[in-house]
Amino acid sequence: MKPAHPSRPRYRQPLSAFIPEALAPVLKTRGIATSALLTEWTEIAGPMIGKIASPLEIRWPKRAADPSARPSRSAKAEKAEKAVLVLAASGAYALEIQMAEARVIEAVNRRLGYAAIGRLEIRQQPAPLSLKKMPPTPDDPALVKSFIEKADDISDDKLREALARMGARITQKSGTKQG
Repeated sequence: MKPAHPSRPRYRQPLSAFIPEALAPVLKTRGIATSALLTEWTEIAGPMIGKIASPLEIRWPKRAADPSARPSRSAKAEKAEKAVLVLAASGAYALEIQMAEARVIEAVNRRLGYAAIGRLEIRQQPAPLSLKKMPPTPDDPALVKSFIEKADDISDDKLREALARMGARITQKSGTKQG
């Protein structure tokens, strides 16, 4: 692995520089040649498919020892010789993924740089976790006011207000009564 920055010694590289090297053995066992398929899945497949499915593995077909010895094949036989991308998705979304299969295959092949994937296989599993942020709950004005009164010894108004909001949010989240 090349250092991220030639002027920096190896021990001072960012942690992200070691991730591809650390993941390579695991990804190889799953047939995934590059971690980009996992890390950039939502960008590759699109936001809709990216939310409801995630790649599990790529199943590569067995190859003949001498590729020049193979006779010319029909389009169906050529498609059968391509890899299968296995996706995990909840059963409710299988039809939606099937309808988008051609678009997903084209996008994945474009990202890989060649026509590697010939079809998708959907494995019914729980939906992937969504990393969508929850909207913050509004602060209770009475609770914030009570915390401001308790922090009257803090001279900086902005700091006192920020600490009062933080205290109110912690109290609201934990469900404890203030009294």
